[in-house]
Amino acid sequence: MFLKTPRPSTDQRVRSLLQKAARRGYEKTVEFALERLDLSGDKAWLRSRCVVITFEECWPLAGQLVVGRELSSRRAALFSVSKAAKNKDAAGLGALAYAYGEGDRTMLDCVPDQYLLKLVSEALKRPREFFEWVTGRSRTKESTNVILSAQRYLSVATWQWDKACILAGALLATLHNIETGSGETTAEEFPYWVALDKHTPEGKEALGDVAKQLNAPYRQLLWASFYLESACVNRLLPSVWWEAEKTWRLRRAGLSANAAADLWSRARPLIQQRLEGKAASLKDFVETPQPSNLFGPMERTLIE
Repeated sequence: MFLKTPRPSTDQRVRSLLQKAARRGYEKTVEFALERLDLSGDKAWLRSRCVVITFEECWPLAGQLVVGRELSSRRAALFSVSKAAKNKDAAGLGALAYAYGEGDRTMLDCVPDQYLLKLVSEALKRPREFFEWVTGRSRTKESTNVILSAQRYLSVATWQWDKACILAGALLATLHNIETGSGETTAEEFPYWVALDKHTPEGKEALGDVAKQLNAPYRQLLWASFYLESACVNRLLPSVWWEAEKTWRLRRAGLSANAAADLWSRARPLIQQRLEGKAASLKDFVETPQPSNLFGPMERTLIE
């Protein structure tokens, strides 16, 4: 006999569901997805994603962020995001700064401030020097707390664009008052088909089929679906960098905001219809009670 650590789940449907539910303020659905991912062993990803979701969806909350090994800490972080009005400026600035660092200059005519863009791009290359510099610019405890959180959790972000988002949050904390608000709540059931977007195999297949049906470029439908559906939140505070990213990304796909809205209005019912059955399966999968882990913290299975 020997003990073998099981492979963690990489169920992209549930991963996608977690962030979509947090964006829209569906706390109960966040709980379902969180527990399902935790039971399946997707713990390392969960810790990383709780950090990234906080900075992406509402960077001012990062000053209160504490994400440890306990499931309760991850639940608390995600519930805070779910309940809050969203401020997506760190997500927008981070994405644009990452692209700039990769050599893209096509966003320069639509960004609010080229200097900030270049600062975050450079911070990706020299994070230690950046944190020394940005800490010296902090003038409030709230700002310092966001910076310290960014410094503490930067290493848990896997992708460079996620790191850029965290660095952007630290910079924004020195420029604006740290303000949060409450998001809108609803008693309606979460639309599970929304989770099956471009981040899942099912969503990619549906987008491809509908793009052909409408004789539209796949890339255009992909980005229209993201900004007009996947990225929807329960309440959005003014986020100029997020709007700049949206304008830039849609333009690169050959779309204006109005054209994207028109395309998605035609595609949305077709996508929803194709995903209806798979969405119902996802709902059953996450909402059906799961057996607890026999070994608890050991997270190991016994194999003979």
